[in-house]
Amino acid sequence: MKLLSPVKYEYGNLKIGGGGFVTGITFHPTDSKTLYIRTDIGGIYRYDFDKQTWAYLADKVTADDPAQTYPLAIALDENDPNKLFFTCGDKRSNYICISDDKGENIIQKTLPCSVHGNEVGRATGDRLIYKNGRLYFGSQTAGIIYSEDMGESWQNIDLFGEKNISLIWTNSEGKLFIAGCSGEANSPDGVTRGHTLYCSTDGLKSFVPLTAPDPVKYENSSYYGFVPQRITSDSRYIYITFASSGEVFYGGMGAYACDTGSLSGGKVYRYRIENGVTVFDKDITPEDHIPCGYSGICSNGKMLLLSTVCRKNGGDMIYTSTDSGESWKIIMNRLEYSRFDWNIPYMKPSYNGGGNCVHWISDIKFSPFDSDTALFNTGTGLFMITGLASGDVLVKPFCEGIEETVHLNVYTTPHGRNRIIDIIGDLGGFAFEDYDSECENSFANENGDRYITCLNADLTLSDPEYIVATPRGNWTGKTKGGLILSKDCGSTWERLPMPRGLSEFIDKKLDNIEKPNVDSGWTAISADGKRIMWAVAGGRGFSNKAVCYTDDEGKTWQKSIFTDSSGNSADEHNVKIFSDYYNSDLFFAIAERGNLGLYISRDKGATFREVSIKTDIKCPRYAHYQLSRQPDKSGVFWLANGIKGLYRFEIKSDSVWISDILPKDRINCIGFGKGLEETPAMYVTGNISGEYGFYISDDLGESFARINTDRQQYGVIHSICGDMREHGVFCLATGSHGLMFGRQKSLAKP
Repeated sequence: MKLLSPVKYEYGNLKIGGGGFVTGITFHPTDSKTLYIRTDIGGIYRYDFDKQTWAYLADKVTADDPAQTYPLAIALDENDPNKLFFTCGDKRSNYICISDDKGENIIQKTLPCSVHGNEVGRATGDRLIYKNGRLYFGSQTAGIIYSEDMGESWQNIDLFGEKNISLIWTNSEGKLFIAGCSGEANSPDGVTRGHTLYCSTDGLKSFVPLTAPDPVKYENSSYYGFVPQRITSDSRYIYITFASSGEVFYGGMGAYACDTGSLSGGKVYRYRIENGVTVFDKDITPEDHIPCGYSGICSNGKMLLLSTVCRKNGGDMIYTSTDSGESWKIIMNRLEYSRFDWNIPYMKPSYNGGGNCVHWISDIKFSPFDSDTALFNTGTGLFMITGLASGDVLVKPFCEGIEETVHLNVYTTPHGRNRIIDIIGDLGGFAFEDYDSECENSFANENGDRYITCLNADLTLSDPEYIVATPRGNWTGKTKGGLILSKDCGSTWERLPMPRGLSEFIDKKLDNIEKPNVDSGWTAISADGKRIMWAVAGGRGFSNKAVCYTDDEGKTWQKSIFTDSSGNSADEHNVKIFSDYYNSDLFFAIAERGNLGLYISRDKGATFREVSIKTDIKCPRYAHYQLSRQPDKSGVFWLANGIKGLYRFEIKSDSVWISDILPKDRINCIGFGKGLEETPAMYVTGNISGEYGFYISDDLGESFARINTDRQQYGVIHSICGDMREHGVFCLATGSHGLMFGRQKSLAKP
């Protein structure tokens, strides 16, 4: 293999706008042009006030160390707006990050505790404070720690043994310190939380309990007790919001925010300072009888803003108060009380069951420099409120530049009305006409109701208008998961009938797919477009005992049979099904069971027989890998397993030839696009000759050229695909910064 000189590329996003969970908002208290947000999987953004767009600060993060894409807390220096501190981690790598130039350059220092910005509890805060040369961090796993030497070393502050901290706060003088926690360490019975709110007035030498709501045994709650969510203050009072977890599916007592989608109750308490001591003043919880937590709260000295979080049967609400919480006025509830400007197409109510897509409001902040304006976070991006002073309230997405979505697969078409087919978590999928056009809606049914979280799609080279995909049904139940079909290149979709009656095993999986937010499976379509195959999931994984096919768009179904190399019934294991681009009778299946297994079908997927492979290619269950068919040849496909090597498979009449093109390197993703001549261009991500990056090969792996720089990394990449119509253009399905494309600078538009 020959490594060529790097090729200069420009990168951009195929715009979606927002899409993921913004977990916190941080204004600088004195500099009007310093504003940050943190996200759960998309890193940190700084707002560029001059360009009026959000600037992504994790573009240098690689797939080998993606910790910065999972930030948990932000702190600023009130005396130096150029300073930025944040904690982040993926549990394996955990850092305090420090920048002297607003995030343009970042120094990482290892934290002595486990951190994850996309774990339960991520929505509360703040957890990081910089004050008088000290950094204080309220961690998820080690309690409160502090550093006096910019993160070089850390000391512990005991909070009665509590390890999971939900917030820390100090007043402007730094003499009063308040901390919230999960209450797990002092639980009397493993179900009821211990005390969760404490106060220190002696420089954190000691803490005393601060009045908090007593635990309530809500129906369907896994744990009882209120956890502090957010805190704010004005010249008279301190205000703290609380939430009590509902049914917890994961995370144990650490699930105290909106992370499991369920909160049973909430409170808002007001406190005052009396003789230098914080004392409880009043319960100022709004009179709203629908179960929910309370989380976002802020004050501008004249008005309070408050949000519910995980409010059942209607979505979250926002309140205002001009009398320190004595009374509350609703300014947003569903689509009522406020005007809305849905400036991002997929967020329109018509694509969300007629309702408001706003949910998981865990943080809300007044602009310190414009009392008429505030920002609030959601599970699908950032929103702005204006008109607060006049009462003519306008709510609109504030997401320009924010691309925080997890993309699972991406495909390009050789012709047809749409050029890029995007498979995405939560939002389902998008079909883009070109690289500059914004989609009107993601994959939806005939009523405009969205499907969510597709795992894959398939199309033919001869008729790319005809596409199948495997989505989940959405959270509202207005769409059901399964197999969907488009006859207009992904613009509209119809759900195919389910393959019931083939076996009790498959029927149970189909029952599960009917529930909201359940994986539906993996699909493939024959080269002539006449046979559709479906490896039914109904949960995690695609069993070879649940593979079926249809020749009449789901009116009738047949079950595929898998045998081992001797012709005996194969043991059950995970498989993914793929078709050949040219031979309509040829399908193959990759078996996920530690080492790779390969099945071949020569009767259009009716039967699959295992082929003996003398190789130790790793293909663990549920592991990420990308398989791409070579678009100019029948029976040739390539595999990047993210562990070692880059493998070429060629299916012959009675055997499979396998060669490892890069035996010393680790390739994560592989895809093909239009070549310079007849040979397709190959694009890969991974480490070649010790250097991580994105690479192009115009000679099927005999030589590679790097096509990104150290500032063009973009975190975890799940899939790569070359443009089938234009050489030198390709797409990246990222796990943190949306759907991206790269284009050679010589091809870039002026």
